[in-house]
Order: sequence, then structure tokens, then C-alpha cells
Amino acid sequence: MPPVLPEEFAVILGEYTNLWLLLIVIGLICLEIILWNKKKRLIAGLFPGGLTTLIFKNWDKRKHLIRQIFFLLAILFLVLALARPQWGRKTEVAGQKGIDVMIAIDVSKSMLAQDLTPNRLENAKTSLNLIIDELAGNRIGLVAFAGTGFINCPLTTDVGAVKIFLKSINTDLIPDPGTDIESAIRECVKAFSKSTNSKVIILLTDGEELSGSALSAAELAQKEGIRIFAVGIGSLEGSPIPTAGGFKKDEKGNIIMSRVNEELLQVLSRKTGGRAFLISQDRTGFQKLFAAIALLPKQRLKRSVAYQYQERFPIFIFLCLLCLAAEMLISERKNA
Repeated sequence: MPPVLPEEFAVILGEYTNLWLLLIVIGLICLEIILWNKKKRLIAGLFPGGLTTLIFKNWDKRKHLIRQIFFLLAILFLVLALARPQWGRKTEVAGQKGIDVMIAIDVSKSMLAQDLTPNRLENAKTSLNLIIDELAGNRIGLVAFAGTGFINCPLTTDVGAVKIFLKSINTDLIPDPGTDIESAIRECVKAFSKSTNSKVIILLTDGEELSGSALSAAELAQKEGIRIFAVGIGSLEGSPIPTAGGFKKDEKGNIIMSRVNEELLQVLSRKTGGRAFLISQDRTGFQKLFAAIALLPKQRLKRSVAYQYQERFPIFIFLCLLCLAAEMLISERKNA
């Protein structure tokens, strides 16, 4: 079993995708071999017999090889520098002040309605990306829900991770049809666990609750000191729900219009001391939402340990330049 290096000696690559450039080094080696053999055949044809030896009597083949090695090493070190190698000791980062935010996003089929461009769900995801950036430094989590809900991303300060989970969300994520707001709220409450920070649920939905009891879940959130900021996605006038064959219809063949249930969202937010917002095409609702969250009291987040590595690419840049300088200074002539 190979020895395990201590964490402080761990090496990571910031831009490991640039390692494909190593193929250039391999290609240069192959090209040098091909050109060298071609050059030997050409010279042998032009200068037969002892003329070749006479012409190259002052040329040192060994020095030529050393120069080529230095050049290839320079390219190698340049590629390694582009990969941004990093290593160093782990450091302990003290907790900072912030809040815990669980984002519950509706992924039911009604979120495909196009009263927002390009549709309700994609409009909400685009706006959430901006809000997540603004919430950087706080703990953020993600719950997706339709006929049921589940924790898609637990609370974390890693904004990039939350965005990756958000990007993967679509209306095929949960096979259970419907809109169970109660399940979404209860999953958010579960995600907060025993946190003592200020806790917020951002509930993004068209508010058309088809199952569950959102009000009872809101009462649970109130007991836990959790505020619900309900965000209505869609219009009050309503919009048809797209399907493969046109639009969703009821049993009588009439097109179903999906409307925001603003009244329910107002009740849920008031019950928990939060606020309700309606998202229109100008997205001012999201701006008001963030302004409201920014006013919440912040506690010191739990102390955590993070790994911070020092950039080491300057070392490889230096080695690259050193090899290029050596390649330039070495003469291919034989010593007198």
C-alpha cells in the first residue's frame, strides 16, 4: 500500500483541464524525432561518404540533445503552471455573521407556464442565481418539490455547489404530480435541524396547492422561529400549462389556466413574520425580496475548518524561464 501524504502536502490543480496541453510536449518529442531522422537522410544523400563527418566535425550532438531537452522541459513547466498547482497547510477559518436560508422551489408542471419568459421555472432559476450571489457568506440550501419534496442541497456556504444543484432542477426531477407546499416547508424545517441562526425559507411557487396542508406546516415553521418569504411565480390572470400535445385540459376538454394563489402566499408569510412577493416580468419582486432578507438580524455562523492552498504556479513559470535561458546559452559547437 503506497504511503499517504499528510494533508499539508496535498497537491491540487486549480485548472486541471489545461493538462491536455501536455499532448503538445508529446507531439514536440515525436516531431523532433521525425525531423531528425529526415534531416539525417537528407544530409547523407547530399554529402556521401566522409563529407558528412567533415561538415559536422565542430557540431556536438550531445549538446544539441541537451538543448532540446531544456526546450521540452520549458514547455512542460509552462503547462504545469497553467494547471495552477496549489499546496500548503490547512487553515482554520472563524465563522462569520450570517443567516440560514433554505430555498424551496416548485418544480410541478404548472411551472412550465409561459406568463414569464421563457417560463416560470427558468425565470425563477435565473433570478435565484443572482440572489444566491448576493447571499454569499450565508448558509444556503435547496429543496425541490412537486407532489412531494426533498432536500436537493443541504445548508452550505459553498455558493458554487448550490448553483450546480439549482442548474440541475427541472420539472422531471420529481415523478409525483401536484404541488405539495406542506411537504416543501417541512423539508426546509428538517434541513435547519437545531440551528440557532436566523432562519429563512424562500418559497418559490405559483401557490396552487393541490395536496397537503401548507398552513399547518407554516405553524410548525413559526414555532421553530423560521420566517417564510413566499414568492409567487406567475401572473394573476393565469396562463395555460404546455404539454407535448398543446396545453393541459380538464375532463371536459377545457384548457386549464394556472394562476398564482396570492392569498395563500400572503397567509403563509404573515403567519411566520415574513413577507409575500409577486414576480412580474420586471423582476422587482426579487429586488424587494433581497432587501427584506438583508434587514434580518445575523448571528455568528458555526466555526468551520476550510482548506486553503497557496498558488505555486510562479515556481513553474520560473523553471520555464530558466530552461529557456539555458537552451539559449548552450552552444552546439564542440569545445576547443
